[in-house]
Amino acid sequence: MPLWDFDMRLLASTDYALRILMLLGQDPPEDTTNVPALAQRLGGLSRNHLHKIVQELAALGIVRTVRGAGGGARLAKPAREVRIGALVRALEADQAIVECFRADHGCCKLESGCRLRPMLRKARESFYETLDACTLADCLGRPAAG
Repeated sequence: MPLWDFDMRLLASTDYALRILMLLGQDPPEDTTNVPALAQRLGGLSRNHLHKIVQELAALGIVRTVRGAGGGARLAKPAREVRIGALVRALEADQAIVECFRADHGCCKLESGCRLRPMLRKARESFYETLDACTLADCLGRPAAG
């Protein structure tokens, strides 16, 4: 058993954002899906939480929201144009995988002679580079509607 078992773990909100996009990517491009329907399709997740995530995806330009009767969310661009790496980077921008990756460097006292930090930085970038090669269309269970 290794001394450390590093686990690249995404925020729950990033996980939900990816799931929302996968659902929207399976729908016809002109269709909108409202948050209550997304919540139901995702097993009863909190509508409030999903609403915030949809708004964040809209702010990133990945989702277009439509107000009013028949409104909801839909992809703002074809699924093949949504890069998973860029999306995860944007959604996880403020997350440090270890203490010393925080903007204030946390309370790590080993920073000056630490060799672990560059190794973890390289591993993180490899993780993102792998995701950069993937699109939302690659994540769909069937061909993308858009």
